[in-house]
Amino acid sequence: MNGFSTGLHPYADPFYVEAVTPADAQSLWVPGWASACVKRPVAGGGYDVGGSYPLTPLRTGSDLTAGLAQLQAEGLISVVLVPDPLVRPPLETLSRHFAHLVKFKTHLLIDGPYAPSRHHRERIRRGYRRCAVTQGPLISGLEDWKRLYAGLVAKRGITGMADFRAPYFDRLAAIPGLSAFTAFVEGQIVGMTLWFARDGVVYNHLTACDETGYANSAAFALYDAAITAFAGQGVINLGGGSGASGADGGGLFAFKQGFANAEITAHICGQILDAEAYARLSTGKPPGFFPAYRG
Repeated sequence: MNGFSTGLHPYADPFYVEAVTPADAQSLWVPGWASACVKRPVAGGGYDVGGSYPLTPLRTGSDLTAGLAQLQAEGLISVVLVPDPLVRPPLETLSRHFAHLVKFKTHLLIDGPYAPSRHHRERIRRGYRRCAVTQGPLISGLEDWKRLYAGLVAKRGITGMADFRAPYFDRLAAIPGLSAFTAFVEGQIVGMTLWFARDGVVYNHLTACDETGYANSAAFALYDAAITAFAGQGVINLGGGSGASGADGGGLFAFKQGFANAEITAHICGQILDAEAYARLSTGKPPGFFPAYRG
C-alpha cells in the first residue's frame, strides 16, 4: 500500500494497520468486512487474527460470514477483535457469528449539548489562562508529538500495541482529516491531542502531555478546544480508561468522564476457526480469556 484510501475508515485501512502491526506479524485484508486485520504467529505453531488498534470498523452491511469463511480457508486458528461500538452490526448479529462475545470497555461519549462538570470547567479555564492552544495537521508538530508520546510510554509503562513501532506516527500524520491540537507554555509545546471524524463519529485518538503540560492543565484546554471545534459533526467518542470498565478505568476514565454526557460499551468478539488446533494450544490454559492460548 502506498497511502491511505479516502474511501476507508482509517482504522480499517491496510496502510494504517501495517503501521500498528508487530514486526513478526502482517496485515491481512478481509474484503467481506472492508477492513484490515493483523495476522499473528502463535507460539506452538500456526497463525491467528487480531483486530486493528484501537477498534475494528464493522459496518452494518458487513458480510461477517464471508469474512470468517476467508479466515478459516486460510488455515487460521481463531479471530478476535473489538468492533467500533458506534459503527457496527447489532449485537444479535454479532452473537450469531462470534461464539465469544463479552463486554470489554466503557467508551465515554458526548452526544448532544456539551456541558463539562464544574471541576472540569475550572480546570479548562485554568488551562486556557496558562496555555495557548492551536489546531493544525500533525505533520507540523510530528517530532514534538513523538517526544510527548515517548514520555507517556515511559511514565505509564505502556506495552503491547500501544507502544507503537517507528512507522506508526509517520503514517498517522498522513491520515486525511486528522487534526492535532497543540498546547504551548511560553512558546514551548507541552501537550498535544489527536482527533479525526469519520462516518458521523468524532474520535479522540491519542493525547500526551509533558510535566509542564500537566502542571498547567494543558489536557483540559486541549480537550475543550477539540470538542468545541468538532461540535455538530457527530457523536464524539472520547474512548475509555485504562481498564475494562468505568469502575477500574483509573484516572484517565475520570478525566474523560468530566467532559462526557453518555457512554457505550465496546465488546470483544472471538471465534474459533480451527477447533483441533485451538484445543491443542489451549490445553492447561486458564479459562476466561480469548483466545485461551494467549491468556
